[in-house]
Amino acid sequence: MGFSGSFIVARAARPLTELAAMRALDCVPLWWAHDGEWQILQVCPITDTDLSIVDETRASVLVAHVVDSDFVTVQAGSPDGLSWQCALSPEMAQDYGLPGEWIGDSAEAGERATVWALRAGLQPDPVALRTVLSAECDPLAEDLVFALVHALGFRFRDGRAWK
Repeated sequence: MGFSGSFIVARAARPLTELAAMRALDCVPLWWAHDGEWQILQVCPITDTDLSIVDETRASVLVAHVVDSDFVTVQAGSPDGLSWQCALSPEMAQDYGLPGEWIGDSAEAGERATVWALRAGLQPDPVALRTVLSAECDPLAEDLVFALVHALGFRFRDGRAWK
């Protein structure tokens, strides 16, 4: 049995765990890293995080839900209303019965993700995005989350276990 939990990426001046939208969730923080004001927080179990964090932070947000280390659903939004979603490890997601509209088309998701990242002030790598959006997990879907955020232009560092 693999990891099932969520990764939340958002820009905030204070720790993500202090946001009202996060405090309302029933989850345990596991790991955290930052890239300036951008932060990534790993929590367990999978949280039903909606994109209300966008309203609270007035910044773009990405939420990735990892299911048993086998596949990931990704949802991203921004204050200007641009949003996109996809599944990482799409064949495995299909095997789990994830609806086709959630899996989507990797080329279309890559285009929307590139625009989303640019509007967020990042420097995405469209080739790396296409690669990660069509890749299958080998061996862990969590690795695809990190490949995705890197392809979007995030450079998280100083990752540490939550205490």
